[in-house]
Order: sequence, then structure tokens, then C-alpha cells
Amino acid sequence: MNRGRKVVPPPLGNGFNSKLIMLKDRQELPARPESDGLYWILSGAIQTSIISEDGRRWIGGFYLPGEFILLERDEVRSQFAQALCPTSLIMTDRSVLEGLSQFDHFTCATITTWFLRTYRVALRTGFLLGRSNAMERLAFFLLDLMQRLEGRRHFHLLMSRADIGDHLGLTSETVTRTFTRLQRHNYVQVNGRNLEILDPIGLARLAAAVVTT
Repeated sequence: MNRGRKVVPPPLGNGFNSKLIMLKDRQELPARPESDGLYWILSGAIQTSIISEDGRRWIGGFYLPGEFILLERDEVRSQFAQALCPTSLIMTDRSVLEGLSQFDHFTCATITTWFLRTYRVALRTGFLLGRSNAMERLAFFLLDLMQRLEGRRHFHLLMSRADIGDHLGLTSETVTRTFTRLQRHNYVQVNGRNLEILDPIGLARLAAAVVTT
């Protein structure tokens, strides 16, 4: 996807402790209380997940350069964050959210806008899991990804079919079959993890019930 893209880090200073973190491919952020905080992704990609008591995994989201993650594992102890490729992040204490409005209006507005967007997508994902079929779920996922990649239609998926399935509430086999169906109807062209969106308008029609929710 945007593996090679890097962004300029936000000015998360102003009295707050920040540090640079480098993760290898599929390396997890340490699961300890001091790892809780606000993360800004500089390069690479991160997925967050929650593991249920019976071992089932739900992937809450995939995060790209320029996006934020708020980890609060003292509240959700089974929450994990894992790099999908070599990834760099800036981590700062979550108390930065309380002080940004006083010290850095631009960064505060950027973070607020991103979290509002994340909230709207989370609502639509909940609708997906409860009401939509596999075609609608995957169409919404691909459209959202395209928008976050600045409208690019051709990209390399860093996540596996199993990762996508655990995010959308589908099995990896269903994800694979659905990609095949989308390709058969000329919505997308798929070659392994390389994907090109051929008909974004058609995908939007498939995902219309979700997008307009």
C-alpha cells in the first residue's frame, strides 16, 4: 500500500515526552501499560486487534502513514498492535490530547478530524458486520482504502486474506472467493496481493447502503 511513503511528524512537543519507535515486519508493540498512548505513523502500516477469551481475533483497523492510533490497554487488556511491514511511529503520552488545544491548534485539529473519521468508519463497520453481505463488506473496505491512499487505484495489500477476514467478519476463504467475484464482474483486478480498482463507481454502488449510513 503506502509502505514507502513517509510523512512529516506532527509537532508533538510542547512539554510532552515523545519517542520514535521502529518495528520490524509483523513485530508487535509491547503489551505493557507504559506502551499506552497516542501513536502517529510515519511510515509502514499497523493493524490493531483484540483477542477473545476463546482465542478468536477481531482486527479493529489498519493504519497508514499520517494516521493515529490511541492504545489504552489498561482499559482493553487484550488489545494488540502489530506492524504489517517495517514501520516507524512516534509515541507520546495520551495526556497530549488534553494539552494540544492550548499548545498546538493545528495538530489538535488534525488529530480531532482523524478520530472523528475513525469513529464514523467504526459505526459503518458495525453496520457491515451486522447487516451486509461479503460483496458489500469488501467493496466498502476497498473504497475506504482507496480514499486513504489519496485516490490511488493500484496498490499492494500488506494485509493477508485472513487479516482482511478478521476485520470484516469473514473467513479467509470467503474473502478469496469474494475477490474472485469482484474480479469476474470487472470491479477489480487481483494478482496475489497486488490489486487495481477498475470500477470505483461500481464498488460505491455495492457499498451504497454502508457509505450512506
